[in-house]
Amino acid sequence: MTEDLKQDFTEFVKELKEIVGDKSVLMSENDLKFYSSDVFKESLLASLVVIPNTTEQLSKAIALSTKENFFVIPRGGGLSYTDSYLPKNHNSIIFDLQKLNKIIEINHDDMFVIVEAGCTWEKLYNALKDKNLRTPYFGALSGLYSTVGGAMSQNSIFFGSGHYGSAADQCLGLEIVLADGSILRTGSWSTKFNPSPFFRSYGPDLTGVFLSDTGALGFKTKIVMKLVNFPAITDFLSFSFQNYDEIANAMSEISRAGLAAECFGFDPYLQGQRLKREGILKDLKSLASVAKSGNSVISGLKDAAKVAVTGRSIFKDVPYSMHIVVDSDSKEFSHEKLTKIKHLANLNNGKEIEPTLPKIMRANPFVPPNSMLGPNGERWVPIHAIVPHSRTKKLLHLVHEFFAQKSNLLEKYRIEWGYLLATISNHGFLIEPVFFWEDSRYLFHERYLGQDYISKLKNFDENIPARKAVIELREELSYLFMEFGAVHFQIGRSYKFKEGKDKATWDLLKNFKKILDPKSLVNPGSLGL
Repeated sequence: MTEDLKQDFTEFVKELKEIVGDKSVLMSENDLKFYSSDVFKESLLASLVVIPNTTEQLSKAIALSTKENFFVIPRGGGLSYTDSYLPKNHNSIIFDLQKLNKIIEINHDDMFVIVEAGCTWEKLYNALKDKNLRTPYFGALSGLYSTVGGAMSQNSIFFGSGHYGSAADQCLGLEIVLADGSILRTGSWSTKFNPSPFFRSYGPDLTGVFLSDTGALGFKTKIVMKLVNFPAITDFLSFSFQNYDEIANAMSEISRAGLAAECFGFDPYLQGQRLKREGILKDLKSLASVAKSGNSVISGLKDAAKVAVTGRSIFKDVPYSMHIVVDSDSKEFSHEKLTKIKHLANLNNGKEIEPTLPKIMRANPFVPPNSMLGPNGERWVPIHAIVPHSRTKKLLHLVHEFFAQKSNLLEKYRIEWGYLLATISNHGFLIEPVFFWEDSRYLFHERYLGQDYISKLKNFDENIPARKAVIELREELSYLFMEFGAVHFQIGRSYKFKEGKDKATWDLLKNFKKILDPKSLVNPGSLGL
């Protein structure tokens, strides 16, 4: 960098600090290294990290940055593994939106909530629960850190997804800062006169255009979501199955019937990894929460006692496990659902087991993201595909066939794998293969997990050959999924979104990006744009 450029950069940083404050512009090598990595990859270092406190600060900082031709990248909780916010160019600025974390309005009359993008799912869940309310989908497993804005950009599933679908399905409206710093609102929130964000489909659905964009089109600052009443009754079931055909059949039948708030399952390997990690018998916090979360004090204590007694033993001789959560307004309705689920499981040779795992997961929905490493400190990364029910078993067969063909490579680099299964509303089925291998950690892992937890794990030497092998395996699987017609959350730069789109759709998306971001400075490369 020449002296003139250094002077220009110094002046630019000074102007940024005048907008957001001295402590909200990070430039240390450690900070830049942390922010320039995700769960799976490290990248070029960002030039700066900016942490705005308000939408107005963000708007001014974006306008200044793009005027000076800096690349600008939004970041939420940071728990991505698809290269969604990693800098690909020099002169990149990452905007950490986690301080935009206020709950703006809880509107019980009109059944919507407005939050800033940096609000975590845990914070929102607790605030709404106090008012006997909930968003229909209410967060991913990573909701202790993952943000509402991140979920709307990446899309995600888990809690409530069996009934209500993905995070994006809950959205009524958005506030977005565009590349030039202008602020856009969508849906009925965008009317000039007495606006209320209660309705999404007012004219063309501009809300939908910005959802699942992985930050390629703008910076989400506020999100409006639907509300539902907190369920009066929550019940649980778990089943054992002998093979993936049986568990897939049962899950699809339950999903099509709309019976489960959550319906998920594990193959034998991933189930074993989870048990190593959870330490069910030692998790006294979970037991206390199970007791509190029962439908009554007595039932809660009974649930906690069952969890303590059965512990890990419930998974003895369980090849594949399916776990069900049922939310209902009455005991009678819950009983009806449970009876139907048991019937569908039995038709597919399911054997009922104690529902320890779903009880603990609902009692403590948002736990530290320890799963970003294996139970012994191994590196971890998933890849997933979403397909209609009619294609689920065929894709599972192809996944097993793929890994069988790669057995020599897996053995050579000691790469292990398993998968998670989950249903999405009544029409989608997610298959998520997960890789584990021995490799060194990043600063990213150290900061998120903390020294107390990290100190209990093994330290592995850097293992570039194994890491490259995992990259190649994920790349091959992403092509297999594309050719199969699967779709994805967290598209980032990992899935073959561009390659799989028809020309008319891709051209429209490119032109829309060009209108919003004519110099292509907002998270370039994300979505393939």
